[in-house]
Amino acid sequence: MRRDRQHRSLPFVATILAFAGSVAPASGGAASALQDGNPASRSVGFSDGARILDEDLREIVANPIRIDETKVIGWDQPGGIPDPIPLLSALAVVVGPSTDREVTPVWRYVRERAGDDAAMVAPYVRFTDGQIVPGNLTADGETPLWRSAWLHPLPLDLERIREVRLVEGATVPVATEADEVVLVNGDRIRGLVDSIGTHLVLEQEDDPDGEPLRIPLDRVASFALVNPEDPPQGTIVWFLGGHRIICKGIAVTGNSYVRLDGPALGGEAIEVPYEFLRGVVFDARRITPLAALPITVGPGLAAPIRSWIPEPVIEPGNWAWNAAPIRLMGPLRANWRLPVAGCRIATTLELPLDSDLGRLEVVVRDGDREVRRMPLDAERPVHRLVVELDTDRFGLEIEMGEDGPFHDVVTLREAIVVRPVD
Repeated sequence: MRRDRQHRSLPFVATILAFAGSVAPASGGAASALQDGNPASRSVGFSDGARILDEDLREIVANPIRIDETKVIGWDQPGGIPDPIPLLSALAVVVGPSTDREVTPVWRYVRERAGDDAAMVAPYVRFTDGQIVPGNLTADGETPLWRSAWLHPLPLDLERIREVRLVEGATVPVATEADEVVLVNGDRIRGLVDSIGTHLVLEQEDDPDGEPLRIPLDRVASFALVNPEDPPQGTIVWFLGGHRIICKGIAVTGNSYVRLDGPALGGEAIEVPYEFLRGVVFDARRITPLAALPITVGPGLAAPIRSWIPEPVIEPGNWAWNAAPIRLMGPLRANWRLPVAGCRIATTLELPLDSDLGRLEVVVRDGDREVRRMPLDAERPVHRLVVELDTDRFGLEIEMGEDGPFHDVVTLREAIVVRPVD
């Protein structure tokens, strides 16, 4: 199978191709400048409030929030006291509650309606740098385009794509050694996706010297390509409904819109209503979600009474910072290997609502060294953890309390690894 090709071709399309998946109206108009007056008195649409994470990993309430090219400003409440933070001192922003106990019925309804509470089933494109654009495949004249709610129509550059779902709910393959195509009847074909137009053209893995297979696009449910992952750079923004967009800068002004300047997928700027904002990471190189790293678990001190440990559960759905909640069912010891030594960990530990009778201790380890110990029980069901590590190994042990190994369940929420400054 030939993998040294420098460029993939993109043949012209003669007909418009439509696939399952709805597209919301795109926001219009040019970006607006920060308006005069008191921004705290203006509505910014539905929100349960935002929190700013600064360089010291402090969480600062921001209701409302404003962002310009030099600073982030959060008010403790509408019409309240502003707290400006230099942009260079801000790591991230998240919109919404930090624990299950703070979730409101309205917040739960909005997430469910957008599909953010479960694995995505809508058609989407995921690019090599991690950007995700839900939408559908259409065409403009003779050029195939991916149309979405907030971005301009995107050409399908196969060199930048990792995976595409064309049919709602279709299984998306994981490409490791070859490109893989899933047909609407469930059949899978491996090889090299050479081009996409009215047909998907595939050089088959089991017949690399034969005639390329031309598959009509209405028979293709999804496909994945073996293009290497590109580390994201710049600012990453998460939106309700699954959009994950990289840009050069972000502004939240007083006009109820979020403006993304210099989006990596092209264009000068785009605007999205504020109520769709879910999270921002200002420098993608600094933050890695703990849920994206492999976890190893063992019984720890519970080895005499526990021969089997349930696997950790990463909750599905669309989560700001990609920081999906991690559910650990103890007693157990969990370990993560971090990208580099000297990172910091920030997370909120919570006894789940369905297991809030637990009485346990959480032990934090830096390599083999214990650095923190904290109790969790019905009276203290939530604990904010910020810890700086010397090694590249982070460990958590859930030790059972006096009433034994019952309800010893902990959820790590918004768990992130913050790399040291280069």
